[in-house]
Amino acid sequence: MIEVLRPGLQTTVQDAGRRVRSLGIPAGGAADAGARRLANALVGNAPGAAGLEFTLSGPTLRLHADALLSVCGAPFDATLDGQPFPLWRAVTVQAGQTLAVSGTSLGARAFLAVRGGLNGQEVFGSISTDLRGAFGGQEGRALRRGDRLTWTPLPAAQPPRAFIDVDLRTTVTAPHLLHVLPTPDATPDLLDSMLGQPFTVSTQADRMGVRLTATVPAPHDPARVSVPNVPGLIQLPPDGRPILLLPDAGTHGGYPTPLVVVSADLPRLGQLRPGDRVTFQVVTLAWAHAALQAQERGLRQAEAALRLWYGR
Repeated sequence: MIEVLRPGLQTTVQDAGRRVRSLGIPAGGAADAGARRLANALVGNAPGAAGLEFTLSGPTLRLHADALLSVCGAPFDATLDGQPFPLWRAVTVQAGQTLAVSGTSLGARAFLAVRGGLNGQEVFGSISTDLRGAFGGQEGRALRRGDRLTWTPLPAAQPPRAFIDVDLRTTVTAPHLLHVLPTPDATPDLLDSMLGQPFTVSTQADRMGVRLTATVPAPHDPARVSVPNVPGLIQLPPDGRPILLLPDAGTHGGYPTPLVVVSADLPRLGQLRPGDRVTFQVVTLAWAHAALQAQERGLRQAEAALRLWYGR
């Protein structure tokens, strides 16, 4: 059992998310899917197993049973009973020890995996926490002091000695170059105003979306119908300040969406923090497919190697 001594700024139970957007339910899931998959692979879990996602400031947790943990994502400072806790590798933790995660100066999020995967409230096939819907995870909310979390026990295993290769880790350093594809809403004027210039991430940034500070000449059509949204779309509300949609974004919206971030850059999108500088670069659909295939190839090779270690 894990006891929450300090919850951190926003720590939630997340897994791979839901696949019922046709019912109007946001996908949810860890904002940095690469970190989630690698953290789970390091402790011998399936890629979609549930763990803890923390944002900007992490939690302090006391373990009441022996466990195998890993933390992947932004370079948070972490200690185990006061000694440095390494990220990007599996670490055996004994009952009674305390893991303390403080802040990070780069990126926004990290994912903590526990061998066996955390338990929680399952809704529509996922135990990811939907904060606005108030369901899933730990009573549909972020962790609080005193919460107690359990996980599914698996046979004990020695942790692999390997670290995750730097090339597989999500880039968290600014300035951020996000590759995008134009949509049917992309006019020449909008492309001129959104490409080739840096934008700054505002303080309005959460798991639904990241708002930018600069404005662009947003078209306004009161008769525009609501259309489906997906994470990665860039919305233009009437005030002209673009919003980059993240996993908890609603499934439909009436704002123009002239650009969409390619799938390979979605983990990086999940690591944006207030003050970061962002630039958009248009690529072709073939480039986007190739980038995603290369990313998947690297992740799957790492996952396969770690499955061999655990004899799965």
